[in-house]
Amino acid sequence: MQFTHTPLTLAALFLFGAMFAGSAVQGEVPAFVKESLYSSNAATVAKVTPTLAADVVILDGGLGQGIRLGMVCRVTRGLQSVGELIIIESRSDQSAGLILELVKDSTIQAGDIARIKTIQNS
Repeated sequence: MQFTHTPLTLAALFLFGAMFAGSAVQGEVPAFVKESLYSSNAATVAKVTPTLAADVVILDGGLGQGIRLGMVCRVTRGLQSVGELIIIESRSDQSAGLILELVKDSTIQAGDIARIKTIQNS
């Protein structure tokens, strides 16, 4: 017994295989699959706590966002720069920094964004 495959038969088999494979792949995709592999290098300012020596800025982000002890962060509000922080404590989901510099007549407020300051080589 000899099998002969016409182009129409091969096309039908291919189409059936594609439909079957497509239906087998569909399903619930875990949320972490859609997340970036890279940390955001940014955190939102949760609050600013005044102390006798300096104001401490608490961030809603820490090691998970790539924020480490000793890093310098630029703080922005919208497109405007507000100042800079140095990180003095970093935990998995929270960190704290001291204000190094403020733009004239500016204050750091809850909701501002702190991003790790990086150097770009040209």
